[in-house]
Amino acid sequence: MTTTSSPAAAPSLAYNGYHRRATAEPNMDLCGVGRGTPGGEWHRRFWQPVAYEYELTEVPLRVRALGEDLVCFREGSGRVGVLHLHCGHRNTSLEYGIIEERGLRCCYHGRLYGVDGTCLEIPGDPAEDKLIKRASQGGYPVHLFAGIVFAYMGPPETLPVFPVGDRYDIPGLRLVPGIRSDFACNWLQVKENAVDPHHTHFLHVIPQLRGMSHFADEFGNYPAMTWSETPGGIAYFAARRVGDNVWVRSSEVQGSSVHVINSIFETGREPKPASRPFLSFWSLPVDDTHTINFFISHVADDEALPFEERRRLEIFGQNADRPYRDRQWIPGDNEAMASQGPVNVHALEQLGSLDRGIAMYRRYVRAGIEAVARGETPAGVYRSERDVPPTFANDLVVRLDEFPGDPDDDAALLRFAESLPARYAAAPPMAALKQAARA
Repeated sequence: MTTTSSPAAAPSLAYNGYHRRATAEPNMDLCGVGRGTPGGEWHRRFWQPVAYEYELTEVPLRVRALGEDLVCFREGSGRVGVLHLHCGHRNTSLEYGIIEERGLRCCYHGRLYGVDGTCLEIPGDPAEDKLIKRASQGGYPVHLFAGIVFAYMGPPETLPVFPVGDRYDIPGLRLVPGIRSDFACNWLQVKENAVDPHHTHFLHVIPQLRGMSHFADEFGNYPAMTWSETPGGIAYFAARRVGDNVWVRSSEVQGSSVHVINSIFETGREPKPASRPFLSFWSLPVDDTHTINFFISHVADDEALPFEERRRLEIFGQNADRPYRDRQWIPGDNEAMASQGPVNVHALEQLGSLDRGIAMYRRYVRAGIEAVARGETPAGVYRSERDVPPTFANDLVVRLDEFPGDPDDDAALLRFAESLPARYAAAPPMAALKQAARA
């Protein structure tokens, strides 16, 4: 008797936990930040935030950056230094050092180091004149900007310009330093959040659903989304109809550490070609499994909301500083990013069509890593301030009679959003904002 086999039934997606792949290794070529690793060498071509200036007091500040333990201090004449933590003499920690007029003195045997790491004194040693010619403490170049201390931890011969973009000199806005936001996760999870407009419709609308005013209610209007490479990095463009207007919100990630956003209180109900900057972030990879966001607020004197209330909303959900039950009830960015695990395992993700920005940024990082490995300058690193490109983060709001299509048609919204990268390249939003301020 002849038997025929029937086709195997398709595996069920219900109750399939036993059959689901549960483990895999993270991509540390992409996520690693240590010295000598592919990702770590890429990060070391950019300026990294290490402290706020207001954190520098009469005692040294211990910091950790890119897997290295460091000490940051302001010496008596006002200059700031970032040095390796352990004294080059006998490895005592310089966090216990004594800050003096010319530098930082080790508490153990009194060696004095300048902000550049050169050894200035070796007290009591009869061979001081000979030893001082070869004694030094590892140190890194420092740049101060908007109340934040940045260090360049890469090869001295590739020292780039600190990129001051077009967002930081808008007439009528002052730059106010923020606070540290600590994330118990890899740096990439933090940066990817900034190219994910999908999450703003859900994560940042939950507070409104549960009785808290946070982002503007109009964020709950689901947008049509697209992504684009920009001269400075990667940006998203999210278009939605709001009443008699179409509002296109864009946010941008630049290089290894920067991401910039506009107001979380924007409603899209007032037509405008360009909107004021709101927040600028720099993310420090502390090590492979910890990240710190440093940020500045762009503040106008005529803001309706008192700054104390604005700051409270800016930092909501950015630290794990609320009771666990509260964070479950209203989770924030911190919970969404850190709960992916110390290093998110990409092989276990099930990405969808709205994750194009995630895939695009990962390709951007990978291309930068490969450029460094070839001895080339990666995208986002600039040798001259003239080379720093304009930023594309903006809230563009147009009236319906100016919109080219049906504002209730997602395809028309998407086409309009897709037209904006070329439009912004030809006429940068911040240039328009400055021109309006001068008029």
